[in-house]
Amino acid sequence: MELPAHIKLVFVDTPEKFQPLAADIVPPLIGLLGDLCALEEKFYARDQAQKASRPGGIYATQAHPNSTALWERYREAYTALLDPRCTEKLLARRRGCCQSMGDPADFACLKGGAEVPFTMKSRSKAVVIVRAFDGFGSDCRFELKPEAGAWSIDKVSQNTCGDGPWRTDFYF
Repeated sequence: MELPAHIKLVFVDTPEKFQPLAADIVPPLIGLLGDLCALEEKFYARDQAQKASRPGGIYATQAHPNSTALWERYREAYTALLDPRCTEKLLARRRGCCQSMGDPADFACLKGGAEVPFTMKSRSKAVVIVRAFDGFGSDCRFELKPEAGAWSIDKVSQNTCGDGPWRTDFYF
């Protein structure tokens, strides 16, 4: 699996002996984030269509009767994609997921181009940051660990527009 041409991989403090491992770690992560983005866009479109169909249209103050069911289907699909790629440690810290869906979707930056700094100093941990080229939104930092022959997401943090400290996401 290779990265799309519009995704720029950058090695940061990574010894040459670990750089080839980026090919096993980064493309599957980017693929997962792309799948999560597509899922969010699909459910956002459904949500907008549902809101437009209620009396009063999209700006009505009442929730659509099927809103709760739509959100439940979204959460189920989201966790089905994400959970198999996370460590038990991350799953144990889960406080909820899919608290929002919007336009643009999370990780929509991967469509227009992104820089992906990769840091690996030992075989036990890799750090991948997803940064949009446009500089808007949040940078996401993923710490991955090898588990059962695959690299699993162990921790996720965000940093708004590259400023300030990294904030831990308990489940994204």
